Amino acid sequence: MEITYTNLYGKTLTAQQIESSDIFIKIFKEDNRLRKKEFYENNVLFNQLNYIELGSSHQDLLLQNTELIGIIEIEDIDANYTKFHCFTYFNKILESKELEIESNGVIIISQDLNIQTNIPIYNKTYKYYENQEEGYEFEFQYYSSGELASVIVSNRVKQFLEQYRFSELNLIPNFEWWDQYSSYYLNAEPAIPNGIVIA
Repeated sequence: MEITYTNLYGKTLTAQQIESSDIFIKIFKEDNRLRKKEFYENNVLFNQLNYIELGSSHQDLLLQNTELIGIIEIEDIDANYTKFHCFTYFNKILESKELEIESNGVIIISQDLNIQTNIPIYNKTYKYYENQEEGYEFEFQYYSSGELASVIVSNRVKQFLEQYRFSELNLIPNFEWWDQYSSYYLNAEPAIPNGIVIA
C-alpha cells in the first residue's frame, strides 16, 4: 500500500509540512489504484472516502465505527474517462448519491442524483474545464431543465472571479476552446462526452 499526503488542493505535502498543516489528506493507493482518502483537521480524522470496484458491497465498510463515511464505486469507461459512483452515509443511513466523471485525473462533471430514482438533478450538476496554460478554471451551472444557465470563470493567480450568463458567453476570457467542446458543455447531459476527449 502506497501512502501519500496532500493539501485540499491536491498539492503533495512532506512529513514536515503535515506537522504544520491544520488540514491535510492521507491518500492510500494499491497497485496504482486509489483505495482510500482520509481527511484530517488538527490531526483528527473527520471524514474518509473509500474507493471500491463497481458493484462491490458496501456492508463491510458500513460496519466501521464511523459516523460519516463516503463510499465511491469506480467504473472505468475507457482509456480517457473514469466514472465514480459516490455514496455518502451518516450513521449507516444513505444521505446522498453523486456521479463524477474524471479525465486524466481531473473531474469534468459532478452531478447529484435522486436517492430513490438515480435520476440526475440538473440544477445540482456542474461541469468543469481547466485551461492549464493560462490558469483559468470554468464551472458550468445548469437550470433544472438541463440547459446551461451560467459559467463561473476564475483564476487564482490573477485574482479573477466572474459569473457570466448564457447570453454573455462571448465576453468570457480565454474561451478559444469553446467551439471544440461546446457540444458537451451546453447541456447537463451527456455526462460522458460523445466523440471528443476533454484535454
